[in-house]
Amino acid sequence: MNYKKFLRFSAFYLTIFLFLLLLILFINRSINLILFSSFTYALLISFVNFLIGFFSINYGMMKNDKLFLIIVFGAIIFRFFTVFLVIIGVLSFLDVRADYFIFTTFILYFYYLVIEILYLKNLKKVEN
Repeated sequence: MNYKKFLRFSAFYLTIFLFLLLLILFINRSINLILFSSFTYALLISFVNFLIGFFSINYGMMKNDKLFLIIVFGAIIFRFFTVFLVIIGVLSFLDVRADYFIFTTFILYFYYLVIEILYLKNLKKVEN
């Protein structure tokens, strides 16, 4: 498995696998609706955050270095405030377990951040 396929597997296929695993556990009544929704919202928020970063990196790679930094750092600021507001909204208005939701969001956020860093590292190797 080459590096690009590994990153694709790590980011996209693992997300689908985790959701299907959660769905199977929910259907088998191993977890209740509140836990299922807590994990699903955390997975969705983290994955959308990753997608925004992934697309901003790809968009910025076509630009010069200064514009690349503006695009990527602007996306980071946008993502931070968006995720912060969505987390506050989910905790305020939806019936989720706060501890499971926050912990899962935290873990997935850093997981996807590592994938983004590895993706940038791979793009840097290709560019050189």
